[in-house]
Amino acid sequence: MAEVNTRKAYREAQKKKKQEARDREAKRVEVEKEYARQTRDKPEVKAARFDEITFRKVSSLKKRLNWAIGIVFGLIVIVFLVLYFG
Repeated sequence: MAEVNTRKAYREAQKKKKQEARDREAKRVEVEKEYARQTRDKPEVKAARFDEITFRKVSSLKKRLNWAIGIVFGLIVIVFLVLYFG
């Protein structure tokens, strides 16, 4: 059988739950702040090197993308013309 609580006991239990939740939240915020302090102090190791090989690869991809966009645009124009005049 379920235990019957008085209003006072119920309110105290609710108050205790709320206080525990506040304490957990405060601890979580403190841990997050500490983590942010630790990670902020360490400089990023990633050095973005844009060497000649990477430059060639990027240039090649740019050309391919431009050709693909041009071909798609041309095909759309052809479809429009066929549908409009066909």
